[in-house]
Amino acid sequence: MDLTLGVILGLHCPVYRGLEAALARAADLGCEAMQMLPYRRHDPPTTEECAAFDKARRASSVKRLFIHSRFVPSLASSDSARRMRSMGHLASELRLAAALGGEAYVLHGGAYSVGSSFDEGLRFFKESVTRATAEAGVKVPIYLENVPGGGRRMGGTLEELAKLVEACPGASACLDTAHAWAAGYPLSTAEGMLKFLSLAHRLLGADTVKLFHLNDTRALLGSNRENHAHWGKGFLGTESLKTLLGRDEYANVVGIIEPPLGPAEDDRASLAFVRRLTARAS
Repeated sequence: MDLTLGVILGLHCPVYRGLEAALARAADLGCEAMQMLPYRRHDPPTTEECAAFDKARRASSVKRLFIHSRFVPSLASSDSARRMRSMGHLASELRLAAALGGEAYVLHGGAYSVGSSFDEGLRFFKESVTRATAEAGVKVPIYLENVPGGGRRMGGTLEELAKLVEACPGASACLDTAHAWAAGYPLSTAEGMLKFLSLAHRLLGADTVKLFHLNDTRALLGSNRENHAHWGKGFLGTESLKTLLGRDEYANVVGIIEPPLGPAEDDRASLAFVRRLTARAS
């Protein structure tokens, strides 16, 4: 079991070798929480496989499970056919999240169409999520995640993320440190992190932030690029991360590391890096 104090630490585990292998990776690395995609490419699990995974996970040390969307959503598109396909994907994945025992489902806002606007995209997004959740027929909370920004992608700024959350009653927020950096928030210092968290508190409220993606990054500040790195090998500073981990209002919030795909020992090193800072922050 993860014995860190404050933020509850977990890992995003790949499912390309199967759901059981993802669970084993999290358990072997001493994680109390994990995140995963709901299935391998074109290979959704059966009802029986979902039930078996849920039972195994509940019997393990991994007590918190989050399911991340595996598709790029077009929920804000002006193209009705694309929107309908995305609604179907969302409904299907919400049902899988429930069957797998996930406590929440992490979703990006997607992008609005060429010639459209954020406000129109927001309206389509709200309608799409409302219809998809009704079609799914399950009660799995949706956590909307900030993105690296750029172009027509919605949710790159905290102001946009707050509007997405407000548009979806019952939704919460997931804050990704690497995405925030790529969107232009200078999080590499304690001061930069404090300013970011203060703005998030003002726009979203501390109770709305239910999950962190604790990611270092090799992307340049404001580059709108995604390039996750193992902790200590990117641009985000030790003092920045320690500042986040030491905030009392996030004492029971889960922090998921989403490392680059690679050996388990690399993941172990990233986890150890964050655990050391968590112990110091407490």
